[in-house]
Amino acid sequence: MAKREYIQRHLLIIKRLKKRPSSFDDLHSYLLQQQELTNENYDISQRTFQRDIKDIYTIFGIEIKFNKSERKYEIIEEDFEKEYDRIFESFETLSAINISNHIGKKMILERKANKGTEHLHGLLYAIDNEYLVKFQHQSYWKDEPTNRKVQPLLIKEAQHRWYLVCWDVEKSEIRNFGLDRISNLDITQKKGRKMDIDLSEFYHHAVGIETYEKAEKVVLVCSSYQAQYLKSLPIHPSQKIQKETKDKCYFELFVHPTNEFIMEVFKYNNTLEVKEPKWLRIEIKNRVQDMMKSYK
Repeated sequence: MAKREYIQRHLLIIKRLKKRPSSFDDLHSYLLQQQELTNENYDISQRTFQRDIKDIYTIFGIEIKFNKSERKYEIIEEDFEKEYDRIFESFETLSAINISNHIGKKMILERKANKGTEHLHGLLYAIDNEYLVKFQHQSYWKDEPTNRKVQPLLIKEAQHRWYLVCWDVEKSEIRNFGLDRISNLDITQKKGRKMDIDLSEFYHHAVGIETYEKAEKVVLVCSSYQAQYLKSLPIHPSQKIQKETKDKCYFELFVHPTNEFIMEVFKYNNTLEVKEPKWLRIEIKNRVQDMMKSYK
């Protein structure tokens, strides 16, 4: 079987079980329905499905369990990471493209510069094997690229860009580098050191890639009309409604109020107001006043 069908079948099984527990017969029927839509071969036996369960755990770290009382397979919610939603989104987009002719006449894709995704495979390999890597990094603020030697720890997406989070050997600190500005990547065979760092927790309160400000409660207010958009597309996972009136909606977040966060607030122009903390409200006000000077 083609590797593409193999992976797509795994993602379909995960997608189905994420929605609701299912028996093998239910899963099998679902796969056959998808097969008709995509012209791929998703027909499997009970034996193949058992192998898929093991492979899904090995590849994705998602454990599928059989509930004996219900006679159904299920994914325990705490075992399922929300980051996989992006994988499913990409898979569904790819599937739609695969089964449609002349896609250019039916979909307009945003034109974006190189994201450095050609480095993903090598960097993930280095992370798995704890290998040090060398590369050149072109900063926005320097004319010439600099040579870097790092231990890759994590790949993070932020603001539609991919970043390598790593331990910088020379500076002895955690750094991040945009993959689109990395060149001459060299994966060495030299092992790095054991790193006892919970990077998921490190970025838990981040909006983007920056964490230099201490995480704290931020309160934003907007009109009830604008709130509908923010409810459907939260600025941060911690976002929740603090209170709501007929005309206004107050959102509470717990984030690092860095420049990236401020730029996210500015994206909404005058429809979104910072209420707390006071220092951030003043910072926003000062930036707005500086902006007005530029338009005199």
